Amino acid sequence: MMKKAVASAAALLVAAACALVAACLMVIGGSTGDANASTCTGTLTPVADGTSGPGSGGAAPVYEGTQQEKTSQIRVPVAPQGKQTLPQWSTAQIRNAATITNVARTRNLAPRAAVIAVATAMQESTLTNLHGGDRDSVGLFQQRPSQGWGTIAQLTDPVYAAKKFYDSLVKVAGWQTKPLTLAAATVQRPAEAYRGAYAKWEQSAGSLVSEAWGDHAVTSEFTGCQTGSSPQPGTASAGAADPVTQLASKAPRSPAQAVAAARRAAGSGGWGGMCELFVEQAYGTRAVHTTANAHWRAAVAGGYAHPGDSRPPPGALLFYDNGKYTGHVALYLGRDQVASNDVLQSGRISIVSRRELTDGAWRLRYRGWAEPRLPSHPGLNRI
Repeated sequence: MMKKAVASAAALLVAAACALVAACLMVIGGSTGDANASTCTGTLTPVADGTSGPGSGGAAPVYEGTQQEKTSQIRVPVAPQGKQTLPQWSTAQIRNAATITNVARTRNLAPRAAVIAVATAMQESTLTNLHGGDRDSVGLFQQRPSQGWGTIAQLTDPVYAAKKFYDSLVKVAGWQTKPLTLAAATVQRPAEAYRGAYAKWEQSAGSLVSEAWGDHAVTSEFTGCQTGSSPQPGTASAGAADPVTQLASKAPRSPAQAVAAARRAAGSGGWGGMCELFVEQAYGTRAVHTTANAHWRAAVAGGYAHPGDSRPPPGALLFYDNGKYTGHVALYLGRDQVASNDVLQSGRISIVSRRELTDGAWRLRYRGWAEPRLPSHPGLNRI
């Protein structure tokens, strides 16, 4: 009995270690009951309410955020390989991506499954529900009735087609941590020359899945089973070299001029809860988007968002989930510094490290960065 008790205690310790070190595993099942697999559960992370500790300026500032339940924020993991394609998506294409995502949710699959599925549909059909294709291929995933996927009527139903894709995906050993293109190719079985074709869609798929999953879903870099202590995007070390990326801007100010304007605004007041207005005025325009989240959604649909990318160029707009419908946006100045309202003092512009937003009093979750696609006409401006 003593040996059994010791063995049981050891087993409990191993299980605890799994939960802490590898984000542990849970069993999930498909609707048919025969497509079971394990997946990482490290995609749920807490979000603070902005008052859990003082910022570097003293008392915790008031900001446009709200306290959320521990499981309200979802991390949508991506690990893009090679050059990414970030096209503009139509309303119908975005709706098809949302359908694929929602099928994953109803089956209790992790967001990673939806990213793989949406990227696959991007490659196979450009997220268009096709009624024809190569030989007898049809639908979003170009599945073939002659290969046993279903009838033409079934496979042109996006919900049915997504279910069949997930049935096959969860049977792929280690799909949760495999490179996306390898997992997708294992399901789709394309010609050898096309097995790597799915990779270029991963970042765009991640952004659409994040949008469909809910207001507090964010796309992040993926390193397998992540825990709350894993390195997060948007927290690069101070002084790290910025990428050499030429940002095009039709706004009255260039990215370099916008950065200079934001630096001039440091310490100015009257910006409480006005993050979107601040970044627009830094570029010399205003009143383009009502909220930071609305701006991010437009960037995702327009193909100029870079979800989960932690290496923005100076002048980029950095977007965050703040636990509210508004979201938050800051202007990246380069060398790990951002200009943001409210972060140290309510209503005032401060220049701080990106870590102040993600690891300071606010504990925001980084969404990614977007190019400054702002209008060419100027607006009333106080910067």
